[in-house]
Amino acid sequence: MAEIERYKREVVDKIMTDDWYMEMVEKDQDDCTKRLICETSHKKAGGGRLNSIEEGVMDIFGKGQSVDTSKSTAIFDFAAQAGKYWKAGGVGCEFYRRCDTPINEILEMIETELDDFEKLEQSVKGSEGDMEKEMKNEKVEVEEMLNSLDTDIILD
Repeated sequence: MAEIERYKREVVDKIMTDDWYMEMVEKDQDDCTKRLICETSHKKAGGGRLNSIEEGVMDIFGKGQSVDTSKSTAIFDFAAQAGKYWKAGGVGCEFYRRCDTPINEILEMIETELDDFEKLEQSVKGSEGDMEKEMKNEKVEVEEMLNSLDTDIILD
Protein backbone atom coordinates (compact mmCIF):
# COMPACT_ATOMS: atom_id res chain seq x y z
CA MET A 1 0.00 0.00 0.00
CA ALA A 2 2.81 2.43 0.88
CA GLU A 3 4.46 1.73 -2.45
CA ILE A 4 1.25 2.61 -4.31
CA GLU A 5 0.91 5.89 -2.38
CA ARG A 6 4.55 6.74 -3.14
CA TYR A 7 3.95 6.01 -6.81
CA LYS A 8 0.86 8.23 -6.78
CA ARG A 9 2.89 11.14 -5.33
CA GLU A 10 5.59 10.62 -7.95
CA VAL A 11 3.00 10.78 -10.74
CA VAL A 12 1.59 14.07 -9.42
CA ASP A 13 5.09 15.53 -9.06
CA LYS A 14 5.97 14.51 -12.61
CA ILE A 15 2.75 15.86 -14.11
CA MET A 16 2.78 19.37 -12.62
CA THR A 17 6.12 20.36 -14.15
CA ASP A 18 7.27 23.29 -16.25
CA ASP A 19 6.96 21.09 -19.34
CA TRP A 20 3.36 20.25 -18.43
CA TYR A 21 2.44 23.92 -18.05
CA MET A 22 4.11 24.77 -21.37
CA GLU A 23 2.17 21.95 -23.04
CA MET A 24 -1.02 23.38 -21.56
CA VAL A 25 -0.20 26.78 -23.08
CA GLU A 26 0.05 25.13 -26.51
CA LYS A 27 -3.15 23.10 -26.06
CA ASP A 28 -5.23 26.02 -24.80
CA GLN A 29 -5.70 27.44 -28.30
CA ASP A 30 -9.20 28.73 -27.58
CA ASP A 31 -8.13 30.29 -24.24
CA CYS A 32 -10.77 28.41 -22.23
CA THR A 33 -8.31 27.46 -19.48
CA LYS A 34 -7.20 31.07 -19.16
CA ARG A 35 -10.82 32.26 -19.25
CA LEU A 36 -11.71 29.84 -16.44
CA ILE A 37 -8.78 31.10 -14.35
CA CYS A 38 -9.62 34.73 -15.11
CA GLU A 39 -13.32 34.50 -14.30
CA THR A 40 -12.68 32.43 -11.20
CA SER A 41 -10.18 35.02 -9.99
CA HIS A 42 -12.69 37.78 -10.68
CA LYS A 43 -15.35 35.88 -8.76
CA LYS A 44 -13.00 35.44 -5.81
CA ALA A 45 -11.93 39.12 -5.88
CA GLY A 46 -15.60 40.11 -5.83
CA GLY A 47 -16.24 38.00 -2.74
CA GLY A 48 -18.08 35.24 -4.61
CA ARG A 49 -18.27 31.75 -3.16
CA LEU A 50 -15.96 29.30 -4.96
CA ASN A 51 -16.64 25.60 -5.42
CA SER A 52 -13.87 23.07 -4.77
CA ILE A 53 -12.62 23.13 -8.36
CA GLU A 54 -12.44 26.91 -8.40
CA GLU A 55 -10.64 26.88 -5.05
CA GLY A 56 -8.13 24.41 -6.47
CA VAL A 57 -7.52 26.71 -9.44
CA MET A 58 -6.93 29.67 -7.14
CA ASP A 59 -4.55 27.61 -4.99
CA ILE A 60 -2.27 27.32 -8.02
CA PHE A 61 -2.56 30.56 -9.98
CA GLY A 62 -2.49 34.30 -9.38
CA LYS A 63 -0.74 34.50 -6.05
CA GLY A 64 0.27 38.01 -5.04
CA GLN A 65 -0.25 41.14 -7.09
CA SER A 66 2.16 40.61 -9.97
CA VAL A 67 3.22 37.99 -12.51
CA ASP A 68 6.65 36.36 -12.40
CA THR A 69 7.41 36.00 -16.11
CA SER A 70 10.26 33.58 -15.40
CA LYS A 71 7.75 30.94 -14.25
CA SER A 72 6.10 28.49 -16.63
CA THR A 73 2.76 29.42 -15.09
CA ALA A 74 3.12 33.12 -16.05
CA ILE A 75 0.44 33.15 -18.76
CA PHE A 76 -2.04 31.52 -16.38
CA ASP A 77 -0.99 33.80 -13.50
CA PHE A 78 -1.61 36.75 -15.82
CA ALA A 79 -5.13 35.46 -16.45
CA ALA A 80 -5.71 35.35 -12.68
CA GLN A 81 -4.38 38.89 -12.25
CA ALA A 82 -6.56 40.13 -15.14
CA GLY A 83 -9.59 38.66 -13.40
CA LYS A 84 -8.76 40.36 -10.10
CA TYR A 85 -8.81 43.79 -11.69
CA TRP A 86 -11.57 43.32 -14.27
CA LYS A 87 -14.22 46.03 -14.13
CA ALA A 88 -11.81 48.12 -12.07
CA GLY A 89 -10.32 49.78 -15.12
CA GLY A 90 -8.66 46.73 -16.66
CA VAL A 91 -9.58 44.75 -19.77
CA GLY A 92 -9.83 41.65 -17.60
CA CYS A 93 -11.40 38.52 -19.01
CA GLU A 94 -12.21 40.22 -22.31
CA PHE A 95 -8.75 38.96 -23.36
CA TYR A 96 -10.20 35.46 -23.51
CA ARG A 97 -13.40 36.05 -25.48
CA ARG A 98 -12.15 33.55 -28.11
CA CYS A 99 -13.44 30.86 -25.74
CA ASP A 100 -17.16 30.58 -26.32
CA THR A 101 -17.75 27.73 -23.85
CA PRO A 102 -19.60 28.98 -20.76
CA ILE A 103 -17.59 28.69 -17.56
CA ASN A 104 -20.27 26.56 -15.88
CA GLU A 105 -19.91 24.01 -18.72
CA ILE A 106 -16.12 23.98 -18.33
CA LEU A 107 -16.56 23.36 -14.60
CA GLU A 108 -19.06 20.57 -15.31
CA MET A 109 -16.57 18.91 -17.69
CA ILE A 110 -13.85 19.10 -15.04
CA GLU A 111 -16.23 17.71 -12.41
CA THR A 112 -17.10 14.78 -14.70
CA GLU A 113 -13.42 14.03 -15.27
CA LEU A 114 -12.73 14.16 -11.53
CA ASP A 115 -15.70 11.87 -10.82
CA ASP A 116 -14.43 9.38 -13.42
CA PHE A 117 -10.97 9.51 -11.86
CA GLU A 118 -12.47 8.98 -8.39
CA LYS A 119 -14.37 5.92 -9.65
CA LEU A 120 -11.18 4.55 -11.17
CA GLU A 121 -9.31 5.15 -7.92
CA GLN A 122 -12.05 3.37 -5.94
CA SER A 123 -11.93 0.39 -8.28
CA VAL A 124 -8.19 0.13 -7.68
CA LYS A 125 -8.45 0.49 -3.89
CA GLY A 126 -9.93 -2.95 -3.41
CA SER A 127 -7.11 -4.58 -5.32
CA GLU A 128 -3.96 -3.08 -3.77
CA GLY A 129 -2.72 -6.50 -2.71
CA ASP A 130 -3.16 -7.84 -6.22
CA MET A 131 -1.37 -4.82 -7.65
CA GLU A 132 1.57 -5.16 -5.27
CA LYS A 133 1.82 -8.88 -6.04
CA GLU A 134 1.71 -8.12 -9.76
CA MET A 135 4.43 -5.47 -9.38
CA LYS A 136 6.66 -7.92 -7.47
CA ASN A 137 6.09 -10.62 -10.11
CA GLU A 138 6.95 -8.16 -12.86
CA LYS A 139 10.11 -7.12 -11.01
CA VAL A 140 11.18 -10.78 -10.73
CA GLU A 141 10.49 -11.31 -14.46
CA VAL A 142 12.57 -8.29 -15.42
CA GLU A 143 15.41 -9.38 -13.13
CA GLU A 144 15.37 -12.88 -14.65
CA MET A 145 15.37 -11.43 -18.16
CA LEU A 146 18.29 -9.13 -17.35
CA ASN A 147 20.22 -11.99 -15.74
CA SER A 148 19.63 -14.16 -18.80
CA LEU A 149 21.11 -11.42 -20.99
CA ASP A 150 24.11 -10.77 -18.77
CA THR A 151 24.98 -12.99 -15.81
CA ASP A 152 27.41 -10.37 -14.46
CA ILE A 153 24.60 -7.89 -13.71
CA ILE A 154 24.20 -7.25 -10.00
CA LEU A 155 20.67 -6.30 -9.03
CA ASP A 156 19.59 -4.96 -5.64
